[in-house]
Amino acid sequence: MRNIIYILFGGIFILSSCQSGSKNIELFNEQAKLPETFKFDTLGLKVMSSYINKKSGTMSTLYANPFALSNALDGDKSHRAGEVLALVTWKQQADGNYFGADVPGDLQSVEIIKSAIAAKNVLVSYKKYTGKNLDSAPDTLQQEKRITYIFNQRPSVMP
Repeated sequence: MRNIIYILFGGIFILSSCQSGSKNIELFNEQAKLPETFKFDTLGLKVMSSYINKKSGTMSTLYANPFALSNALDGDKSHRAGEVLALVTWKQQADGNYFGADVPGDLQSVEIIKSAIAAKNVLVSYKKYTGKNLDSAPDTLQQEKRITYIFNQRPSVMP
């Protein structure tokens, strides 16, 4: 008789612990997605490093083309024609799936730096896009500071 009671309580426990998860788990972070019209994928960039700014509550990923990544890994501080870097910044938000984790939230900005040769000199161009739709930002007041900041970032090295 005692075995039947144990089996009965065990069965009730197992059945009560099985729930059809009513919580809809988001497998892809649509909120942090770059607009398809921006055509970011066509730049052929790879992740160079990532950053978190706790003070501003943002997280950023720096992307670089193979040429810029190679120069950064070599520690070359000179700018060469053909380098392309892009710094993508998102607002940080709590991850709904994992306690204590943060994930990218609303898209804040994309900053793109390209270097090209003109009249035997290397020219560096900077363009900033802001907001969810990545509208072109006309402000160039901090342009030189931002170029210097982005070029001075060191790549993450994976074993």
